[in-house]
Amino acid sequence: MIWLKKRFEFAEYAPAMDRLENLLMSMPARYAEFLMVSVKTEKPLISDYYIGVPTAEVADAFPEFERISEGDLPKEIDTFHLGDQTKQPFTSRFKFRERW
Repeated sequence: MIWLKKRFEFAEYAPAMDRLENLLMSMPARYAEFLMVSVKTEKPLISDYYIGVPTAEVADAFPEFERISEGDLPKEIDTFHLGDQTKQPFTSRFKFRERW
């Protein structure tokens, strides 16, 4: 998988999520390889968003994002936005942060 990262404020991520959803629908056999998650930052309403996609060609649809290695992914996330959280591409990489 190819991993991408970008920091957004509040709902600025919505166009990227819509684009990711459209790409997922165009490749239904690989739906488990399309993911979007986020992690809160120290600043209110600002989060780091991570997108996982199956190919470099799909990643090219997100030029505003930075490509990162799998080792740069967070182990714990705050929010799951898109994808299938029951499949290996998600379960092998992420856990939800505990909330009290």
